[in-house]
Amino acid sequence: MTDPNADLARELFISLASRIYAAPPNPEQKKPDPKAVATLCFRLAEAFDAASRETPRMKAAMAAASKASVKIGDVDLTSVFEPAKP
Repeated sequence: MTDPNADLARELFISLASRIYAAPPNPEQKKPDPKAVATLCFRLAEAFDAASRETPRMKAAMAAASKASVKIGDVDLTSVFEPAKP
């Protein structure tokens, strides 16, 4: 099973790294550490994931899933555990 945030971060890193490190060297600008770029990509992926849960469509889907689910704490199971009456 793959982590969607890791996959998105990987895609972001590849895209950013290809732009940053493939560009001709400029003596005025120092290229960032690849680990710092990777950290930025993970933060961007997490922010994207958090923002995607705030969209109206996702909120509606989460509300529908919540209504359709059964909460075990709300189910009355007392009749299951009572002794059988003769």
